[in-house]
Amino acid sequence: MVGGPTHLITPMSTENDSIERQYGDERSAVVAIVDGISTLEETDQTANLDEFSGPLYESINPKAINAIMGDGTGSGDIVVSFTVDAYQVSVADSGRVRVRPRETDR
Repeated sequence: MVGGPTHLITPMSTENDSIERQYGDERSAVVAIVDGISTLEETDQTANLDEFSGPLYESINPKAINAIMGDGTGSGDIVVSFTVDAYQVSVADSGRVRVRPRETDR
């Protein structure tokens, strides 16, 4: 794809609208998180970098997530999970970010 993104986009499940994103040397875990949420919300991720900074900081410290997860080359033994607005986010040190709608009490 000319001029398009070079990152891996892999739907994890169409049943519950969860998605997976990859991060690594050229893309931080936080950017992958924002990309995943933006995709689920069908919005522009560039606009959401600013929009999600408030909710992200209310849920986690983005700099700490990037520092803990590093470049995404770990074994996958370290996983951090948290909620951001209406989404459950899981980040593994293996470079995988999974975003899915948060389960709510019905």
